[in-house]
Amino acid sequence: MTHQRGFTLMELLLAIAILAIVTTAALPSFTQIIQNNRLSGQTNEFVTSMQYARSEALKRGDPVTVCASSNGTSCGGNWNQGWIVIADAGGGGEELLRVWNSPGTDFQFTPQGGTVVFERTGFADAQLSVELDLNYCSADNARRVSVERTGRVGSERIDCS
Repeated sequence: MTHQRGFTLMELLLAIAILAIVTTAALPSFTQIIQNNRLSGQTNEFVTSMQYARSEALKRGDPVTVCASSNGTSCGGNWNQGWIVIADAGGGGEELLRVWNSPGTDFQFTPQGGTVVFERTGFADAQLSVELDLNYCSADNARRVSVERTGRVGSERIDCS
């Protein structure tokens, strides 16, 4: 008498049906994870640009500006169009240090534009608070990036507006 191994067609169909149900239930939460990772990545990029400007101001001994830029070469526009870091070379003109391109139309920045100047001591000329969220933000999935007068840059999770 031979003993056959394997699955019957009925067992295979039942396994596929269970897999489909579990996948359907897990898909919305997976989408939320992707959205959170995109927002966290963009927030980290924005914080990095501020920290880069501060470190350049300390290193060079000259003021360094971070500002929203629509063209990637001069200040003006809004954060959603991108932003740049410019060093003031002590009366020798401005030097473009770095350009951050537009993060895409999915992201919203509040306020839309702005400028912060890090002095040669690392202190900021003014406080800046920018909120980032996605167009389809829900619950506490927005972020706030704050630049204090001391030059400290931080971010926190906040409720969507």
